[in-house]
Amino acid sequence: MKVYDHDIREILHRDFCQYEDFIKTPTIVIDEMDICAGRSRIDIAVINGKMHGYEIKSKQDTLERLPRQVEDYNKIFDTMTLVVFENHLDKVYELIPAWWSVKSVSEKNSKIFITTRREGKMNTHLDIDSIVLLLWRDEMINILMMYTDVRKGYKSKTRKQLGELLTSNIEREQIPLIVREQLKLRESWRAAVIQQQDGDCTRMLPN
Repeated sequence: MKVYDHDIREILHRDFCQYEDFIKTPTIVIDEMDICAGRSRIDIAVINGKMHGYEIKSKQDTLERLPRQVEDYNKIFDTMTLVVFENHLDKVYELIPAWWSVKSVSEKNSKIFITTRREGKMNTHLDIDSIVLLLWRDEMINILMMYTDVRKGYKSKTRKQLGELLTSNIEREQIPLIVREQLKLRESWRAAVIQQQDGDCTRMLPN
C-alpha cells in the first residue's frame, strides 16, 4: 500500500480534534498556505492563539527542499511539526532545528500509523517582517487605519512598503497577534474551522 501526502493529511486533520488547544480556542486549518512571498508552501497551517505549521514528507517525497523550507518556516510559525514517513526518519534530525516536533508515519496491514518521535518547543526567533507580509494589501490598509495614525501617503505604497509602515508604527510584539486575528477573519479563503459542539469536534469547510 502506497501512502501519499493526502492520506497523512487526512489523519492529521482528524487528530486536530483531539488537541485541547485547537478545540478550546477559535481555530482555523489551512492546507497549502503560501509564505515568504510564495517561496515556500506549508502543507498545513493551524491558526489560533499561535501559528502551528505541519510539513509532510511521504515515502515518495525527497528531502531536497527541506533546508529552504526550514529557513522560511522558522520565520513564521510559533511551533513546527515535521511528519515524515519512516524511511526519512534517520535523516531529518540533522536538517531541522531542535525545537521542531517530529512525527513518523508507518504502514502495516493497510493501516497508517503516526507516532510522535520528538516533542516540540516554541520558536523564539520569529521574523516580524515576514509575518506581516502574510497579509493582503487591503488588510494592511485596514490595519493601518485601525492601529495607527497614518492617514496619508499609503495608497501608492507597495505591499512591502505597507508592511514596513505597519512594523514601524505598531509595537513589533503585537504584529503576530494582529496578523493571526486577521487571517482568522478572512472570508475569501478556503479554511476549515474547528468547532466544539455538544462534546463533539467538527470541522466546517470552507471558512
